[in-house]
Amino acid sequence: MLNIDKKVWEETEVKEFGDYESLELGGHVIVIRKADKYTGQSGNESLRVQVDIDKSDKQGGFFQQQFDNNTRSDKIWSPNATKYYSLKQENLGMLKGMITAVENSNAGFKFDMDETKLAGKKAVGVFGLEEFEKQDGTIGTSVRLTQIRSLDKLKEVKIPKVKKLDGSYVDYEEYMDHQKNATAEEIFGASIVETDTGDVPFEI
Repeated sequence: MLNIDKKVWEETEVKEFGDYESLELGGHVIVIRKADKYTGQSGNESLRVQVDIDKSDKQGGFFQQQFDNNTRSDKIWSPNATKYYSLKQENLGMLKGMITAVENSNAGFKFDMDETKLAGKKAVGVFGLEEFEKQDGTIGTSVRLTQIRSLDKLKEVKIPKVKKLDGSYVDYEEYMDHQKNATAEEIFGASIVETDTGDVPFEI
């Protein structure tokens, strides 16, 4: 017997697999919704940047809609739209590159080390595929924020390389060709690939 409240069941919206929209790979105009200092379990500090697709983009509000449609009581902002920048001295070049992109995209804005002032600023988010291991041991792919670049680079953005489970990278076209030509054992075995539509529960 399923332990589901009758009222909750009656009020739950019907969804079918085809109803889920995927974010297009490549570049999108984004807006930073929040930036804060984050300390990981290892004690390492980073700048956590959460973004949404800007309303000027054809998929505007994509992650906000995901958040609003998530009925979990412990829902959080999608990790697919969250980027972490290490605050270690040897890694500051990546952080400075992102900050420079935001400064170049927002006239008059100059970063003064107050991370909260990044909220509301626009830039270009580059989204690509990243492999992850599912609970049943098979491999799925998720569309994740890989880079933040300046607005003037939007037309130059190409679909980034796919990040594989082992940490290596492969060209998107090569990766997709491999999946297209996969053997039956790969299709039905441990290396099956299913793309995360973004409707799965979020965790950071």
